Amino acid sequence: MAEIVQHRIEERIPELEQLERVGLFTKKEVKSIIKRATALEYKLHRLIVNKEDFIAYIQPENCGKIHWRAMKFLEGESVERFTSKYTLLQTGHL
Repeated sequence: MAEIVQHRIEERIPELEQLERVGLFTKKEVKSIIKRATALEYKLHRLIVNKEDFIAYIQPENCGKIHWRAMKFLEGESVERFTSKYTLLQTGHL
């Protein structure tokens, strides 16, 4: 079970590092997100899983923060410019 959880958390690390790199999260916030995600992953891999565990897993606390920080980061950029910037970030060219 621990190996599965560790693997799933490691899959998220590049995305979180990218959000930190562009300034949407601080290092402390990234660590907090990883800690919360790890706890939620362990809850989902227990023998007895509650409906509340799944609901907590799909409702991240930071969605609103990410949206408003992204809007501030963009500061009125066009959708096309944002899409190209996002693509460059995803491919590691920015």
